[in-house]
Amino acid sequence: MTVDPTWLVSRPPAVVESGGIVLARAAEAHVDGLTAAIQTSLPELMRWLTWPFDGFGRDDTREWLRHADEDWAAGRDFAYTILDGTAVVGSTGYTNRVGPGWLELGTWVRTSRAGEGFARRTTGMLVDIARDHLPEVDGLVIHHDVAHGASSAVARAAGFTRVAEIDPGPDRPFQQTREAVWRLHLRRTAEGNQ
Repeated sequence: MTVDPTWLVSRPPAVVESGGIVLARAAEAHVDGLTAAIQTSLPELMRWLTWPFDGFGRDDTREWLRHADEDWAAGRDFAYTILDGTAVVGSTGYTNRVGPGWLELGTWVRTSRAGEGFARRTTGMLVDIARDHLPEVDGLVIHHDVAHGASSAVARAAGFTRVAEIDPGPDRPFQQTREAVWRLHLRRTAEGNQ
């Protein structure tokens, strides 16, 4: 399924800071930090995600950043670099592939910083950004490998409700395993649900 991103007119802020964590729109300035974070985390990233590969390097990060810039402008994706001071901790953001009114969240944290609460805190920041800056967004979705317990804990802590366990479909050809699906309604619907 291809989603027409034009339903989303508003854009999130380029930089958000909360409690010492900075989410900065992914940019060329982050190329070295992102590349190092990916390279030192490849075994874990390759276990849970489909885009990392052996030999991932600076040119691959640059290409991803080029696409991230185009996607932000078009409303397809909104990628942030997670910063702790000036140190790159990982990446997070929204993907506009669910359908009008909904954005999917995704986060990865470099292995050496896992377990420090960055995924939980950045997910909360993304929820707040959507509520405060993206009025067209009715809700958020998280998809993750059913075996990834840390992702379940992050979704639960952010107030998401697990609504399904699904096989990957033709709209998600990159997914190789069953997925847990979590949803969080941000706005009141006509029926009064939240």
